[in-house]
Amino acid sequence: MIPSVRSWAPADLEQIGWVHSRSRQEAYAGLVPADALARVTPERQVIVWKARLADLPERHAGLVVEHSGIVVGFALAQLDPRAGAELNAIHVLPEQRGTGAGQALMDVLIEAFRQWGVAEARLHVIEGNERAQAFYRRNGWRLWGSAGSREVGGALVPILEYRRVVA
Repeated sequence: MIPSVRSWAPADLEQIGWVHSRSRQEAYAGLVPADALARVTPERQVIVWKARLADLPERHAGLVVEHSGIVVGFALAQLDPRAGAELNAIHVLPEQRGTGAGQALMDVLIEAFRQWGVAEARLHVIEGNERAQAFYRRNGWRLWGSAGSREVGGALVPILEYRRVVA
């Protein structure tokens, strides 16, 4: 069955929180200290995403991918006049990896970048998250270098930046 991608709605936030928590728990195990990862709960992620939704620039693409009417993944990209185009998040439930759900999200995001008329987009990924990095490389993203660190569950983790030519 082909995954169905649509814009997200406030009613999706609980499912987005669940997906984000499950995805991070699986993907970040061994990369983020266990006590910090334990703080990445569905409830906390709902709060995080409510705040992010309230502060999005005009040009953004907030998406969910569904399977049989259930949200199994989500993504967010935005165009900030100062920072440029960025893929902020793309997550699918661990059991949905390899089903095309993540690829369906990526395809819609790349098309959004094209419609925005950007020449290049960027994303950040935790250093050591090899599965995600391989997915990005398959989709034309190239390692740019270190992007400092970011907080996950209260722990600072090293971040890499990838870039992709869009136009």
